[in-house]
Amino acid sequence: MHIVKKLPGKYRFFFQIACLLLSGLLRAQTPDTTLLPGIDNQLRRLATDTLPPATADSIAVDSAVVDFSRVRISKEGLDEVVEYGARDSMWFDVKNKRLHLYGQATVKYTSLNIAAGYILLDYVKNEISAESFPDSSGALAGYPKFNGNDQAFDANRLRFNFKTKKGIIYEARTKQEDLYILGERSKFVGSAAGDTSRQRNTIFNQNSILTTCDEVHPHYGIRAKKLKVIPDRMVITGPANLEIGGVPTPLYLPFGFFPISKSRRAGLIIPRDFEFARIEGLGVKDFGWYQPISQHMDAKLLFNAYTNGSWGTSGTLRYDRNYHYEGNFLLRYNTRIAEDAFAKKVKNKSFGIQWSHQQDAKAHPTRRFGGTVDIETNRDQNRNRNDYRSVHENSLNSNLNYTQSFPGKPFNLTAGMSHSQNTQTRVMTISFPNVNFNMQRIYPFRRKESDGTERWYEKLSLTYNSSLQNTVRVPDTLLFTRATLQNARLGVQHRASTDYTFKLFKYINIAPRLSYEENWYPYTIEKVLLPINRIKIDTFIQDGETFYAIDSLKSRFGVDTTLRRYGFKTFRTYDAGVSANTTLFFTRQFRKGWFRGFRHKITPSVSVGVGPDFTQPRYQRYFGTYATDRREGYGDTLRYSIFDDGAFGRPSYNPRQMALGYSLGNVLEFKHRARRDSTGTARPDKKVTLFNNLTFSGSYSLTADTLRWSTIGTGGSFRLFKGITNINWGALFDPYISDARGRRVDKFALREQGRLVRLINFQFQFSTGFSVSQVRKALEKKSTASTTPALRDDLIGWFDNFRISHNISFARSLRPTGFGTTRDTFVISGNNISLNGSIPLTSKWSIDLNNISYDLISKRIVYPDLGITRDLHCWQLSLSWQPTRGTYFFTINVKPGSLEFLKLPYQKNYFDARQ
Repeated sequence: MHIVKKLPGKYRFFFQIACLLLSGLLRAQTPDTTLLPGIDNQLRRLATDTLPPATADSIAVDSAVVDFSRVRISKEGLDEVVEYGARDSMWFDVKNKRLHLYGQATVKYTSLNIAAGYILLDYVKNEISAESFPDSSGALAGYPKFNGNDQAFDANRLRFNFKTKKGIIYEARTKQEDLYILGERSKFVGSAAGDTSRQRNTIFNQNSILTTCDEVHPHYGIRAKKLKVIPDRMVITGPANLEIGGVPTPLYLPFGFFPISKSRRAGLIIPRDFEFARIEGLGVKDFGWYQPISQHMDAKLLFNAYTNGSWGTSGTLRYDRNYHYEGNFLLRYNTRIAEDAFAKKVKNKSFGIQWSHQQDAKAHPTRRFGGTVDIETNRDQNRNRNDYRSVHENSLNSNLNYTQSFPGKPFNLTAGMSHSQNTQTRVMTISFPNVNFNMQRIYPFRRKESDGTERWYEKLSLTYNSSLQNTVRVPDTLLFTRATLQNARLGVQHRASTDYTFKLFKYINIAPRLSYEENWYPYTIEKVLLPINRIKIDTFIQDGETFYAIDSLKSRFGVDTTLRRYGFKTFRTYDAGVSANTTLFFTRQFRKGWFRGFRHKITPSVSVGVGPDFTQPRYQRYFGTYATDRREGYGDTLRYSIFDDGAFGRPSYNPRQMALGYSLGNVLEFKHRARRDSTGTARPDKKVTLFNNLTFSGSYSLTADTLRWSTIGTGGSFRLFKGITNINWGALFDPYISDARGRRVDKFALREQGRLVRLINFQFQFSTGFSVSQVRKALEKKSTASTTPALRDDLIGWFDNFRISHNISFARSLRPTGFGTTRDTFVISGNNISLNGSIPLTSKWSIDLNNISYDLISKRIVYPDLGITRDLHCWQLSLSWQPTRGTYFFTINVKPGSLEFLKLPYQKNYFDARQ
């Protein structure tokens, strides 16, 4: 203590620090991290540090005699504590104020972490140096790793200044999103305290490579002499050259901007693909702009352009709000220019709309909105895509609905639109708007509080439904023309019904019913006959009279035209009837043998109904008449309904019809004994359904003079092998015989031919679909041992994700021969087998069968879509080929990511294949 007081002031301070460090090193028995405070904080902590008791070998230091309030604090000191550690050793150079750390050395300062084999801390320069260090075998290990300030990279060696936040990194390797940046010499510039003018944590690289390959020596890269990295924004390069395998290529870039933002930022979308087509020329595809709109919404606009004038655009709007809704909207338009047989340029315009909206189930208790929209014109997908689904998808459908329920009330409101489209005929049917208001079944006479037996009138129920519908059926090319409005079918329908149910003899349910229907239309139709239009092709005079030769093909004789007459009109009808049904069970069980029993459930039902007689004079306002020919003595007068073009029902000018309908439903099940398990314990009996709801239905007319019995229809479906095979069948029977032309004759088949009914038509269809993995799992369960399981797994494993489908259908029918006779024909109406899946030949090679079908009837392959894929680590090679369409696409490209625009494509598109 007296020695300390006698030392000069400038040595007394360094002597105290050396003593503290020495005592700390003597106490360090484990490689735990020690603390070296900054200069400012160090002096304050010395006053409170606790030292071990003085011994004979130690120098006692009485820190209480030091007056720290008189010590000047250096302005160059660090702001925070520096944490450091090393596995092998560390020593402090007091004279030069340096700390050496050896073997798995680490330093932590604020958010900065540096790890290396050797680290040098210089407290005079406030600088850290790090590099590798030889391990026990003499090999270099512990290459520096820098992590902090939103940056992380590896290096051969580095230097960093704590105060200026600047550093030099040699052989740096950093990752920004999916980009790897390897710089020969890099300068790191961080944000100094209080400095807001300098860009945050920017890295300037010299002679660097930009790549997505994670190998130590990348397979490819964009080499630039100057490269700048702005974290969470972009990578900017000057003149750059593409290298493959370390070999420069002729491809040069004058500059480059590569977004690496983790957040959504507006910016240019770099073209993803280039194409050279023989007909359309050089094309650039998928370049455009990305624009965030809000926290829950963003938009993307893409363009395609070709040198011959073909172009296309697509816009995508995405939105997502947690616990509310999510969806996306896509609008695309394409103009493809090709040459016809006379070398004349022809424009093929098409567009498509796709919208998907889903509301979260928890968003609202009573309101729901969602659905999908998929509309296109001029076969847009078929013309611009070559995959099997786009080429052979014959129908598109849309359904978008809003539903509102009313808690505590029996009402429900639905509004929306529906759409169906045949891409082959290019005819679409759109229903918009569709509005339905429903009242669930209510019992208006039922008491709120029931006491005693329910009275008969309390069983009376009432239902109500109101619908507004507007339907348009039009070719897709005329969708947004005047013809769309002219062909619209608009109407409102109201339906109300009441019924009453009671039991007869305890087992038969009787249900009388009465329904009323009223239809409102804003227009009616009127059929008129056009004037005779004769096309003369020659004139000659004979016996003083002039005669004309008429072109009968171009002339029109009394062509009728339907005209719309706008004005509010109503059409009313009703239906009254009664139905009866019951259920019968036939059961038989056996105590012995494999077959344990069966149960046959039969549900017979009959119904009869009656409606209005529209031939009565009071209904004549629903009808009109027109002549079929203006020439005297030709044609007839026909009757039509003025509501024939209505959206809902229309009256039929027929006498009142009353028919007795009947149906017979059947369910047949049986039980059999199950196999015992591996321990010999008996299992419960298994129940198998032979057929479910096999129904026979028909009717008997009470008012017709002849042919009172209708045809009898039946059909059903079966599922076999746990749903792998589905069987659908249907048949039509007739209790009457037919004449030579196939027309029904009022003579029973039982009397004339000795059989109850005559088979008119019969259809039978097998549909089988399974994957190879399903078959293998089924075989493994049954197999107890295998001689070569490894070989079997390797070979069959290639085809695990292969799916095999087979469809075959049979039909038997009576067909007219054209000579006054009929022929009983049995044909195989369809027989097709298809495969799809991929075969992983190796970990890098795979064969892709997107679709390959074979029609066993026409004996030809139906649109095979084949492909080959090769994994080249950071690159990939792919080939897709559609031989029947004559199109293919071959490319070697960087895997999807920031540099996926680096590709070598070669293809033949739909327009080239047609020439």
